[in-house]
Amino acid sequence: MPGHYRINIKKVEKALRKVHQNFDQINDALAMRREPMEEGILANLLEGYRYVNKLLDEGIHLLERQGLHHFLELNHIVMCGTDMQTRIEYTRHVQATTRRFYEQKDFCITDMRNWAQRHRKDSAWKQAAGLYILHISRPQLFLEGNHRTGALLMSSILVSHGKPPFVLTVDNAKAYFDPSSLAQKTKKDIVGKYVKLPKIKKKIAALLKDQADPDLLKSS
Repeated sequence: MPGHYRINIKKVEKALRKVHQNFDQINDALAMRREPMEEGILANLLEGYRYVNKLLDEGIHLLERQGLHHFLELNHIVMCGTDMQTRIEYTRHVQATTRRFYEQKDFCITDMRNWAQRHRKDSAWKQAAGLYILHISRPQLFLEGNHRTGALLMSSILVSHGKPPFVLTVDNAKAYFDPSSLAQKTKKDIVGKYVKLPKIKKKIAALLKDQADPDLLKSS
């Protein structure tokens, strides 16, 4: 078993702020343009990484029963932050997201858990990539914020296996965004599940492994 690890938040913030500063140039190189990384988005994402650290400290895994509401909370954080007044203002969104997470007919958290159980012996890279692709392809798990929440999910899985988290950087942005955008447009039908999505999963798994930065990982 790997030792106990945490995410190096200072290094994460440094990488994300560099992305923030260079996002126009990154966007120009993408096959499909992304929404700008505004300061509020960056701040909420950092709060998400801090929350993942809290869960790692407590030994909570997002796809186990006791971790499900924490997984849902990560999406609330990336969308609304942690301020309670903001949460109140977004009450309807939070309620709709919660219903979708647990009850969406075509795809919900139960499907994610079933996939994770079937693939529990895969490498950390393959587990993280597979769950991410499943998460963001159509229909997506959440109403909004799927890519950001998915990046946090991948990080949680990787760090729990002693691997560096996934963090968006200037250097890996295109290799992350382009296959992610393709997955986002892909349906979970027969062709998607058995032809299109496995190819995208392979690309994301390779990216996670190739771009793994030990400086983003801290031993506690």
